[in-house]
Amino acid sequence: MMRLMLLIVLGLLTACASTNQGPDSQPDCVSGKSSQFPASQYLVGRGQAAQRDVATDRARADLAKNIEVQVVAQSRDTVSARRQTQDGKVAGETFSEAASRDIVTRTRQVIRGARVSDTWQNPRSGDFHVLVTLNRGQAARRLRDEISLLDDRTRAAIERARQVDDLLQKIAAAQRAVDAQLRRNELQRVLRVVAHGGQGVPPKWKLADLQAELLDLQSRLKIRVQADDGALASVVAGGLTAAGFMTGSEEEVLYTLQARFSAGPVERREGWYWLRGNLALKLVDRGGNVRGTASWPLKVSAQEKTLLQQRLMQLIDRTLEDELKAVILGFAQ
Repeated sequence: MMRLMLLIVLGLLTACASTNQGPDSQPDCVSGKSSQFPASQYLVGRGQAAQRDVATDRARADLAKNIEVQVVAQSRDTVSARRQTQDGKVAGETFSEAASRDIVTRTRQVIRGARVSDTWQNPRSGDFHVLVTLNRGQAARRLRDEISLLDDRTRAAIERARQVDDLLQKIAAAQRAVDAQLRRNELQRVLRVVAHGGQGVPPKWKLADLQAELLDLQSRLKIRVQADDGALASVVAGGLTAAGFMTGSEEEVLYTLQARFSAGPVERREGWYWLRGNLALKLVDRGGNVRGTASWPLKVSAQEKTLLQQRLMQLIDRTLEDELKAVILGFAQ
């Protein structure tokens, strides 16, 4: 019985098909292309380590990296352009890493369908060699299903933007349509790689048109900032502009964004000064109705007390850059 089990284990460890004869010959899944898993039908990843689990993790990472590299190589616009607006006009165009991060995220999702197809242990070094494969056809079907779902979301968002009268709700719906198509673009790039040179799913809408419509809607929504502290008002106004919203005078604005930072006492501990407090925002319409509120607990430290205010404003600026647009659009609900 023990001899039989040993033979089974050895068979599993030497599952790769060898192109050469001899006990020490490397199988083709280690040294090159696998005859069992042709590139036309499979994407592969290879991993090597002293432990089988580590080799498997490396093979999965290799598979993901292979897809990511091909996605970037097949399209040079793998980073999305983010337009920054000023006074209602396009002031410039910067490139972000958002699309690149999306590619990584989508790739990780795609390789969930990957499986360990072959394992071989080198009789001399004892290292494990693992081959992970992803069936192109199955992965492509999953990607097409996701693209179809994003198209459905885009259609619903466009219809919503055209049906509602509330300008803030229009902008929120238009933003959902743009976001869905941005995600679709990244899935489309991954699909073209996975489908081995396929054309993917033709888009139903031009992303540039959806973005232009969103910018137009945002240019109509003017917001003024109200704060007791001049530095805070300036930082919040800058956050609004960076988020794509226009500022304006009291006569032309539809909303007032009230900002307040409630600070606690300055504390000193172990040679550092600490300032804690709460940043609160409130969006109010012309009639005095509160459209929404948001708040963030914040803290800053410095070895010099005079630097606390500067660092606080920097922290508020970073916080609003990351979250202000989503917060304001959330008030549309």
